[in-house]
Amino acid sequence: MRVTNSMMINNLMRNLNKNLGRMDHLQQKMASGKQFIRPSDDPIGVSRSLRLNTEVATMEQYRRNTDDTQSWLDTTEIALNNIASILHRANELTVQAASETNSIDERNAIASEIKELRNQLVQIGNASYAGSYIFSGYKTDKALFDSDGKYYLGGGTTRLTLDEVIETNIGLKDRMAMNLVGQRVFGLYNGIDVDDLDMKTVDTLMQRQSMKGVYTDLSIAENTINAPAPGLNFTISNGVDSQAVNITGTFDDLNVLAAAIKTELNATPFDEPNVYITVQNSRLVFESNTVLTLQSGTADPADPVFDVSLMGMTNNQTSVSRVDPGNQSQLIAIFDQLISDLEDDNTEGINSGISRIGNQASNINAIRSEIGVKSNRAELTINRILDDTLNLKGLLSKNEDADIAEVIMKVKMEENVYQASLSTGARIIQPSLIDFLR
Repeated sequence: MRVTNSMMINNLMRNLNKNLGRMDHLQQKMASGKQFIRPSDDPIGVSRSLRLNTEVATMEQYRRNTDDTQSWLDTTEIALNNIASILHRANELTVQAASETNSIDERNAIASEIKELRNQLVQIGNASYAGSYIFSGYKTDKALFDSDGKYYLGGGTTRLTLDEVIETNIGLKDRMAMNLVGQRVFGLYNGIDVDDLDMKTVDTLMQRQSMKGVYTDLSIAENTINAPAPGLNFTISNGVDSQAVNITGTFDDLNVLAAAIKTELNATPFDEPNVYITVQNSRLVFESNTVLTLQSGTADPADPVFDVSLMGMTNNQTSVSRVDPGNQSQLIAIFDQLISDLEDDNTEGINSGISRIGNQASNINAIRSEIGVKSNRAELTINRILDDTLNLKGLLSKNEDADIAEVIMKVKMEENVYQASLSTGARIIQPSLIDFLR
């Protein structure tokens, strides 16, 4: 085959470009510090890097979540510490005021300081973190108390239930509650019986209970409940008595179902207390002034069993505490009663205030311990996340970071090859037209 000058030049240029391309690729590695620039360089390595980067990003999100949880808990702990300090000072003042040697003017002076402590409690109840009220459950944009110290929550029909716990993801299948629902701290008072102020906070929460289902649309064909005779059954228990509810018919409207259950409840009501059922935002809600439990079926095994999940409830579901706008806080009410007793020169009432404040202090200390445990867990979680992130970044570095010394050596080798190619090519294509005309 005849080899022409043009062929030699073309081959030379192609080979020079290949050498130059390899050198450019190595220079990019050296500049970026990475073993691969594009997926085609190492498909398996790129796939592994993508997975590791995703895991690092996930860990960083867990870290942010845990940091946020820790900050929320710190704010809550500060609020509880302030409440504990207020209770400590109130106890000192009440013990001082209980002495019969105090004049009415001295007790009025103590009452004035108690009023300020009471107002400070209201302010603490409305404490916030990053613009979110920490004691208002899911309603973080609503203050817990109004200016009078009554539960507010935005007013209207809004209510706060004890299960409004905000959880954050702090790990794979690992969630942590970050908030504390207000009535656990401030309690509930019916405003009628002064003796209820002597109750423990947790016992006051039994007085107003709510059991709420999930969103249910019975108008959808597959959700419609069909209960031909003899009907379907479930049981409501209040801890003392149990009431079987039997429903018969077809129900494609939650309000109609609620009315049927209400008829059954009214037919054979509990002696005490009553159970009420309403529909709120397409959810069934059972309410009472004691703890309720809902169970599928009845005591008679011959009765057809009704799966309560069909109406948005769960088997063995238990009610939780609730407060409504306008309800009184037990803790605030204790301070109001103490102020009244001081101004009325009521020594017996003042002495009662000492034990009431002691009960509240015990409740606050128990909750502080709980928050402390959560804070410790959050701190341990942060340390674990930092260790995991460091390990993942180490694996990522081993997978994609280039050995700079090796890359520099290869660059030098390619430079030598390129320079040699240029030198050899210069000698091959040295003849010109003038050389042929000689």
